[in-house]
Amino acid sequence: MQAEKGGKLVDLSKSDLKALENFVSQLGINISSIATNLKKLEIENGKYNDIFDIPIQLEIIVNSLESIYTTGFYLGYIKNNKFYPGLTLLRRISRLCNEINCIKLNKKGEKQFLYGKIVKNNIISFKEGLRVILNENDEPIGWGIGKVINRKKEIKIVEPVKDLGWYLRRGG
Repeated sequence: MQAEKGGKLVDLSKSDLKALENFVSQLGINISSIATNLKKLEIENGKYNDIFDIPIQLEIIVNSLESIYTTGFYLGYIKNNKFYPGLTLLRRISRLCNEINCIKLNKKGEKQFLYGKIVKNNIISFKEGLRVILNENDEPIGWGIGKVINRKKEIKIVEPVKDLGWYLRRGG
């Protein structure tokens, strides 16, 4: 938790929207693909700003509260004008994987990835850049970066950014 006192919901600023647009453009999607009513949880002296997608009906109720800590669907947070996606956003974006070319790993690659290791030879489908990472069953398991480290030999790797194993290693 970043603060003892809860915060309030506010609209995203232009720089917040730009940070979110930069993120979704890396994936090849629009903000409207992942959210319909974006709000920022603003906490006094907070180190970052959590971003939520909130149904309008819920927003009316939440705005009547004096102080809140979380609400709606958590998308991620913005810090220093950069958006950092949450793990909960994986499932929402994974339904678009046929359109946006997610990275798919085999069973061995999945295990390596969930242990926070770089995956080298266990890649079923690949795309460069920040991507949703799927297992063989098309289940989202984390965020990773696809890189080609040797174009001549076609050596590709997937670097974990944040994965479901994070909860066990240090997140929870």
